[in-house]
Amino acid sequence: MNSLMKKAIATVAAAATALGLAAVTGATANAAGENATLTVSTSDAKFAGKTANAYKMFDADVTGSGSSRTVTYKLDDNWKTFFTTTTDGTSGAPCSDNDALDQCSSDYVKGLKDDALRSFAQKAAIWAQRNDIAAVTPAAKISDAVNNEGKYTGSFTGLDYGYYVVAVPGASVIDAKSQYASLVSVHEQPASVEIKGELPTVDKKVNDKDAIDAKIGQQLTFTLTSTIPDMTAYDSYTFNFVDTLSKGLTLVQNVTDPQNPVFEPTVTITDGTTTDTLTKDTDYTTTVDAADKDGNVMLHVNMKDFKAKHLKDAGKTITVTYKATLNENAIVGGTGNTNSASIHYTTNPKNTESGDSQPDTVRTYTYGFTIDKYTGTYGTNAKRLAGAKFQLQDASGAEIPVVQESAGSETEAAVYRVATSGETAATEIVTPNSGKLTFKGLANGKYLLEETEAPKEYNKLANKIGINIEGDNGKADPAKATVSVTYDNNAGADNYDQSAVEDAKGQKTIIPVKNESGVTLPGTGGMGTVAFTVVGVLIVAFGIAWAIRRKRA
Repeated sequence: MNSLMKKAIATVAAAATALGLAAVTGATANAAGENATLTVSTSDAKFAGKTANAYKMFDADVTGSGSSRTVTYKLDDNWKTFFTTTTDGTSGAPCSDNDALDQCSSDYVKGLKDDALRSFAQKAAIWAQRNDIAAVTPAAKISDAVNNEGKYTGSFTGLDYGYYVVAVPGASVIDAKSQYASLVSVHEQPASVEIKGELPTVDKKVNDKDAIDAKIGQQLTFTLTSTIPDMTAYDSYTFNFVDTLSKGLTLVQNVTDPQNPVFEPTVTITDGTTTDTLTKDTDYTTTVDAADKDGNVMLHVNMKDFKAKHLKDAGKTITVTYKATLNENAIVGGTGNTNSASIHYTTNPKNTESGDSQPDTVRTYTYGFTIDKYTGTYGTNAKRLAGAKFQLQDASGAEIPVVQESAGSETEAAVYRVATSGETAATEIVTPNSGKLTFKGLANGKYLLEETEAPKEYNKLANKIGINIEGDNGKADPAKATVSVTYDNNAGADNYDQSAVEDAKGQKTIIPVKNESGVTLPGTGGMGTVAFTVVGVLIVAFGIAWAIRRKRA
């Protein structure tokens, strides 16, 4: 074969299609016995940690190099039926099982583009799974974290040169621009391909946000939103919502029968215009698992006969809504109180193999502050005052009921948290010997603290203390919410011009509260309160004596 002919063949091979298909010969070996590595990648986090499968449709042979290189393909025997049967789920190629099948099948693929090519990839991926076509081993495990280019990646190693269908089990078409799988010609090193398709996902919200702050005892609304997948290729389809509440959250249930509370979420399907509300036990079932060793509770909303009832609803939005209350076990600041959800769904069109979507987590944060009651000059050696009585109030001056968690000690603060429904509130909030009181379970916002009684021999505060709590709700780091407390000593001025002192965790949550001693304030060189008391007694005695003497006169 002269050089002109070789160049012509190379040009035809390169121009045949972006898929790399060229005229087929009987050769099937890799060039120089070479094995290839195929890297798959995606910027879509929903594929993180998933497994990608590769199915070899054509063997490939590479001859020559540079501009003289040619790539030829031969259909894998396992795929002959795919190209010779026109029933649903096959290629629809006008090929027959004869000596020209290799040429017919490659010509058919070379002629595909755009929507037709995407449809072919979809059919090929489904057909491979439904007909137990062996996938390449080992499969490619997609990384859990992105690389420097912002990609989640995985690799197939030791591949024979060939034309491959690459698919993530369970990927399904949800919108017109998506496709189930990728097609790639592996005929040189290195080889790479982008992952295609959509996987079921869930979007979790608490009060319509990813993170909020709340007061202990506050009822919250949680929503789980997903998209109904295309189930056409599946014999049946599992689609279940799995939701986990941390121990700081209590599920709100129907308690008509206190011995058998019932989880009754609202489940709806909408296309954006029309909304249908599903019926419990007819369209879905619910279960609530017992709390695990960490106090977490798992909720299940399992759809019934999902394909049969909702095949026509592919692409519509399905939403689960329920309520939970922030309880006495709530974590204050820090990691917050988490609620995570995922979808458990079918991954194999032929059987009941299933997997889980990437979890989506929301957090509810609650905060607190500490007062440090002292006299003298504030610092480590200041005298701390026991016996001061306080009342915590909201911004309007209404009392906030609290319960005592710990009485405090010589060095430790007494701890009070916001009471939940049905709890008996503390009648007095009194500083222990440490002089410290901690209040926790509060949402962001403004509060008042009133000293109702001062320690013996000390003056009561003239004004309420105005307190402003500003937590960041984990904006910088979801696992490390920060909080800053500001305050003023003239409640109503709304200045909050003083910053709280940092606590042991570096959070500005400690408010120094000073008491002055004495009943009156003596002037410079004055006799003090004892002298004034003596003078007063003498004056009273003199008056009484004078009155008696006058009466006798």
